[in-house]
Amino acid sequence: MKKPKTREDWAGQVERLERRIKELESLNYDFMGMVENSYDGIAIVDKDTRLIKVNSGFVRVMGFSGVEGRKITELIDEGYTDTAASTKVLETGRPQTVLINTRSGRQVLSTGIPVHDNDGSIWRIYCNLRDVTELNTLREKCEQSQTLISRYLTELQEVKRARVLESDLIARSRQMNQALDTACRLAHFDTTVLILGESGVGKDLLARIIHEASPRKETGIFVKINCGAIPGTLLESELFGYKDGAFTGASKEGKPGYFEIADKGTFFLDEIGDLPMELQSKILSAIQDQEVTRIGDVRSKKIDVRLLAATNQDLESMVRAGRFREDLYYRLAVVPLRIPPLRERKEDIPFLLAHYLRKHNKKYQTNLKIGREAVEILKAYPWPGNVRELANLVENLIVVAEEPVIQPEHLPARHRSIGKLTGEVGSDGDGKPLRERLEEIERALVQKAVRGAASHEEAAHRLGISLSTLTRRLRKYKYDVQC
Repeated sequence: MKKPKTREDWAGQVERLERRIKELESLNYDFMGMVENSYDGIAIVDKDTRLIKVNSGFVRVMGFSGVEGRKITELIDEGYTDTAASTKVLETGRPQTVLINTRSGRQVLSTGIPVHDNDGSIWRIYCNLRDVTELNTLREKCEQSQTLISRYLTELQEVKRARVLESDLIARSRQMNQALDTACRLAHFDTTVLILGESGVGKDLLARIIHEASPRKETGIFVKINCGAIPGTLLESELFGYKDGAFTGASKEGKPGYFEIADKGTFFLDEIGDLPMELQSKILSAIQDQEVTRIGDVRSKKIDVRLLAATNQDLESMVRAGRFREDLYYRLAVVPLRIPPLRERKEDIPFLLAHYLRKHNKKYQTNLKIGREAVEILKAYPWPGNVRELANLVENLIVVAEEPVIQPEHLPARHRSIGKLTGEVGSDGDGKPLRERLEEIERALVQKAVRGAASHEEAAHRLGISLSTLTRRLRKYKYDVQC
């Protein structure tokens, strides 16, 4: 600044200084107003932990006043507070944040920032203090709400479970209730489940129950594919999709596979034992990496799919025979869940009969009942087709019945005769193990059905089993009849 030479220069410089002083006073007023009206507490502490200046927020947050000029260490010794950010800053020489507990029962989050002089020594510490008592209270209330929500979700899952059971599944036996309870527990985890059981026991129904009772019910859909019902040449494109122009006849827009469709939901691979060997490695890769690549594409796509699988075959034997990948088997069988055949849970049979009677009576607007003797005969029947065969039988009886009550004479010959026979075997024995006797009965049933049918499909329908199951039975008994 140049030294004034004239009276006019002196007057101009004084005017500029007065104007600058007013600007600084105004700025200082704004800064002090901002500090005093801050919701948070603000304190300025010197290198001896002496409180040089505090704002009104400090008094409100900490719950005590009259501390300007006093040392923080004295306040700690007197029990006003248990710690302070300024003392930690002086110990470490760096900014510090601490949680303070005050004598008034409040919790305060304090952050101290050091300011250094020209020698590099700490000259001042600026502290910001925020009352987090209310935040902690809100956090506790939030945790309580989360616990309550979890309880409500559990109750909701029970309601869903009861609704599903009431409409679709009959479980009165101990074995089925155990399987059902396990399924409902597994629903809360994203682990892979391998559902085991003979054809017709309800493996797909149990898979649906797992999905319906899981969180994925709200985020995605249940997708099912039967690996044995689709030719191997088409199965890959159905599972993984294809890019436009990937092969002759491919859609110009391309097509997503079932893995992509099931994103955020549940993908159920039924009859997984029929999966071709050349696809098993791709399935394993999709499960482990949670990503798929469409046929003809080089880019992979991330997916979020919970996989369930089911089979009526002995996968362990297939692994030993080299017909199923060992690594895929262990990846699928993280949790194996077996559904017992109907012959092992005969106490379910009367309830199943009653269920399907109600269902088909409503469908066909009839009011048929089933007699006690007929129920006893059907309880003794081995049910090679399991629940599917029972459901088909009840529908057949309702359609062809001419009397209001179904008696033993109204039952098909194979159910009536074999039911009585197995009942007798169970009561006094015939010198053969029950399993061997049941196989003889099953062999006779299969042979009779194939001889009397125009095709294997018709024979399978009559027996109440799938075509693939019938084919395995024919192979098992070395029986080949050209229909």
